[in-house]
Amino acid sequence: MGRLVQICLVLSVALAASAQKAKPNVLFVMADDMGWDDWSSHGSRQVLTPNLDSLAGSGVLLHRYYTHALCSPARSAVLTGRYSHTIGMQGRPLLHGEARGIPTTERLLPQYLKELGYRTQLVGKWHVGHAYRNQLPINRGFENHYGARTGFMDYYEYNSQEAWASGPVSGLSLFRDYTPDFEAEGYITDLYNEEAKHIIRSHNTSEPLFLMVTHHAPHNGNEDASLQAPPEEVRAQRHVELHPRRIFAAMVKKLDDSVGDMVATLKEQGMLENTIIVFVADNGAPTVGNGANSGSNYPLRGVKGSPWEGGIRVDALVWAGPEVAEGNDWRGNIFQGKMHASDWLPTLLEAIGEKPPTGIDGIPQWKHILENQPTRQEIFEIDDFTGYSSITLGRHKLIVGTVNAAYNLHRGGDLRGIIGQPPNYQQAVLNSKAYAAITAAGVPIDVEHLEENKEKATVTCGEGVAKECIPTADKWCLYDIIDDPCEYRDLSDSLPGLAEVLRFRLAQEEERVVPRTDKNDPIGSERAMSKNFNYTWETFMDLEPYTA
Repeated sequence: MGRLVQICLVLSVALAASAQKAKPNVLFVMADDMGWDDWSSHGSRQVLTPNLDSLAGSGVLLHRYYTHALCSPARSAVLTGRYSHTIGMQGRPLLHGEARGIPTTERLLPQYLKELGYRTQLVGKWHVGHAYRNQLPINRGFENHYGARTGFMDYYEYNSQEAWASGPVSGLSLFRDYTPDFEAEGYITDLYNEEAKHIIRSHNTSEPLFLMVTHHAPHNGNEDASLQAPPEEVRAQRHVELHPRRIFAAMVKKLDDSVGDMVATLKEQGMLENTIIVFVADNGAPTVGNGANSGSNYPLRGVKGSPWEGGIRVDALVWAGPEVAEGNDWRGNIFQGKMHASDWLPTLLEAIGEKPPTGIDGIPQWKHILENQPTRQEIFEIDDFTGYSSITLGRHKLIVGTVNAAYNLHRGGDLRGIIGQPPNYQQAVLNSKAYAAITAAGVPIDVEHLEENKEKATVTCGEGVAKECIPTADKWCLYDIIDDPCEYRDLSDSLPGLAEVLRFRLAQEEERVVPRTDKNDPIGSERAMSKNFNYTWETFMDLEPYTA
């Protein structure tokens, strides 16, 4: 009998050790066109995000997180660990009639994780290749995909419409793997949320899960109904002065609620304690210009589609359960080190105990984040298609080339109006599902500390533009983005030697640019027409036209 007890004890210890070594789950959530001032962790009193703030307050807020200025390039960087300009994915996002995409020779994050035993699921927007079946998520490492292959859609009808030379062209954008979903009903953020929760609840916890949820919110829909949210949610934002901004705030509220639901579902399934959660925006908000959505990057300069801080410095956080990262000393930190979208692939591999690949642009930052030790020095934003480039090296940033004139300005200050009193911030956090789930998992959240962090993460810019600079091919603009985060004071005349050094280093990186392939038929071609495929946006380079 004693021998049996000994064996049972040994087995129980072995099982416990095995459980401790289980690879962590990864939930990666991406918002679409959400600006710096659209997150209450950055100080907004107007747009409250209590679930995201609960994660940031008990994880790490990435204060100098950079991305590419546009959607397809940013997603390409996350998935490949490479700058988009090194794989031909820089510049304007993919349109519906384009056959361009991430080269199939590139190995993507879900492919790495799938080979390591992860179940890999994608819910939401793809937007890095859709003309051929071998470009689709389920052929690039994801086991399943429910969502849109392209860039935007109506939040209730799931169609996306583009203006082609022949006139407006519209088609269904919502697919489950290869099959268009004509039967779906509801608000798209809710559909994605329910799908994500179903995946979590159905998951076999003996295997690690990689779940990527790439919401459309708060990207605009089609031009005829660009901002969409449930009426009751819009009404709940009546403290927001301007009506378009009020709808936008409701869209962000639904996104934040979805994050809370997913965190709560992970806790219900006993998975949260061994999960890494990442939240990022893909790029800055388009306050003006193409796809304008009333998002705000205030007080940062510029918008989506520009190399200014407002286009490329965005919202981001990382959180880990107590079984993933021990102790609480790192929790609630504001990481001041630079991080780029291309860093996620090596960082997540490092976080799960695997050796990151070499020969990519991304830097593994997991240990640096937990230890609050900055490491990355350089960040590039190169868009030869549009015609601008920038380099950030240390505390200085140089911009060259031509930027859309409307995108050069400081935008969003006029969107901040509040009527009466906004909802109570601390109470919103205490009432959030993420707060309840995280604290139930044994991770403390100090609401007073969240308030303090809001103050610390609020960017202040001083007196206003002191020396304006509009870049061209021959005119370079130089800034100290530590002392001057809003890019008010051009230093190119006072520090010409430094400007020359940065321009030389930028020119070196520009030599690595891989031209966009643009191998498709002309945009708007008959071949890609949605009417050829029962009015859906199909893999038009592979399939024959639909016949009834």
